Amino acid sequence: MRGGRSPPRRWLALGEVGSTNSVAMEAARAGDPGPLWITAERQSAGRGRRGRPWSSEVGNLYASLLLLDPAPLPSLGQLPLVIAVGMRRGFSNLSGLDADRVRIKWPNDILIDGAKCAGILVESERTPDGRQAVVIGCGINVELCPDDAPYPVTTVRRAGSAASVRDVFLALADGVESALDLWRSGRHFSDIRTEWLAGAAGLGEPCRVNLPDRSLEGRFADLDASGRLVLETQDARRLEISAGDVFLLPRQREQSAQ
Repeated sequence: MRGGRSPPRRWLALGEVGSTNSVAMEAARAGDPGPLWITAERQSAGRGRRGRPWSSEVGNLYASLLLLDPAPLPSLGQLPLVIAVGMRRGFSNLSGLDADRVRIKWPNDILIDGAKCAGILVESERTPDGRQAVVIGCGINVELCPDDAPYPVTTVRRAGSAASVRDVFLALADGVESALDLWRSGRHFSDIRTEWLAGAAGLGEPCRVNLPDRSLEGRFADLDASGRLVLETQDARRLEISAGDVFLLPRQREQSAQ
């Protein structure tokens, strides 16, 4: 993204918006050259993966990064993992946190001490002038988290860091930009894969993957060369999963099923 001398970071900080991803995509349609960071204090129409609502009250970080033609089309599917590596780098540099406590749940949820603290939503479209616009939305629980989540959740504050929302953004931006530099538009995905695996949650452990039409259980065996989750089933099959919701399971559940 920024090989050689890095250009100054372009950052538009807003108050309340519908969605930072929507603002960033509108900028692309209007001809913005990217890269451009958009942050907001609050979102009135925040969304997560598959159109799920994302609680977006004041006190958390809502940020989107606009990239134009960041990589050849076959490599764009690697971006969620690249951004997850960058977010982990950023979290690990916050006061009160360290890399051992910050893990990545496939493909790109960020966990602190096993509880979700951040999520990523990547959206893309072709602009009227033929460029590929990619918007990477990052939602980070700095002070607030939902009480009714179906999985453990936490905040930066609960995890022991006194970092402000601004501090969290600056750490996030530094980490993401450095990971994009490492990736080099897909030419060095092997380096990203190595770092992603070093920070993975549940590697080698049992998990369940919910697909649109079924659920699969097995062992999270690996991340393949293109970034797919490799699930090893009880009958020794190895399945490559491109998309799905992953739930990490207690090891005793796997043992009792044998």
